[in-house]
Amino acid sequence: MKAAQKLQQLEEAIRLAGAKAQQLRQQGLSVDVKGKSDFVTQSDLAVETDLKHLLSQLFPEDGFLGEEGGMTEGVSGIWVIDPIDGTTNYKQGMDYWCISVAYVVENTIELGYIYAPDRNEFFMARKGQGSWLNGKLLQIQNEPEGQSIIGVGHSNRKPLQSYLNLLTLLDEKGIDHRRFGAGALMLAHVSSGLVHGYYESHLNSWDALAGLLLIEEAGGAVCNFLANDGLTKGNTAWASTQHLWPVLADSTF
Repeated sequence: MKAAQKLQQLEEAIRLAGAKAQQLRQQGLSVDVKGKSDFVTQSDLAVETDLKHLLSQLFPEDGFLGEEGGMTEGVSGIWVIDPIDGTTNYKQGMDYWCISVAYVVENTIELGYIYAPDRNEFFMARKGQGSWLNGKLLQIQNEPEGQSIIGVGHSNRKPLQSYLNLLTLLDEKGIDHRRFGAGALMLAHVSSGLVHGYYESHLNSWDALAGLLLIEEAGGAVCNFLANDGLTKGNTAWASTQHLWPVLADSTF
């Protein structure tokens, strides 16, 4: 099977996984608590299992890293998946959640998919070939002066004070912020211009990689997330328009 046909099958599988998650929610969810404000449902497990099964058939030499299932080694690239980013939003019936799939080869993000089923938004990016939303090519534009809005996230792996310091700095610089509870989707929305940047002091790779490629391929600026073993340990995430990039490029909170 040709590579293009395999990727088409993957896109179809991501869409089907989104529909399955919607159906399971309608039927009623069982929710387990993994940590503070960190939940897992049967949909998280089902989506990851379905996608991992397909990927193992299409790309048997590749490895796999999933939020729920951990790492499976491979001899080629590695597929990095968050089956449902924004699980709290998802279980509450909000539309701000997504499925995120990225493909990494030799520390380079080659492919990224983010699908938000309730919003009917399917993002796709390919290294060196651009980013798309529902088939439309994306191109990031600098925001008008004084009208910057960035998405922010707070990780429980970092002290609350670091998050408060970030908000203080943004207020001092006159930059507005939004926190919607799904880092992967907020990164995708930087690529489409809904917000102008996204910062989180620590993000896991399954939340970050697809969105970062979307932004980079749409002409935005992104951090070197995979440095210092960001794939397995996570890292600070900062990505934005070229205009906003210097504001937090060297910041750590």
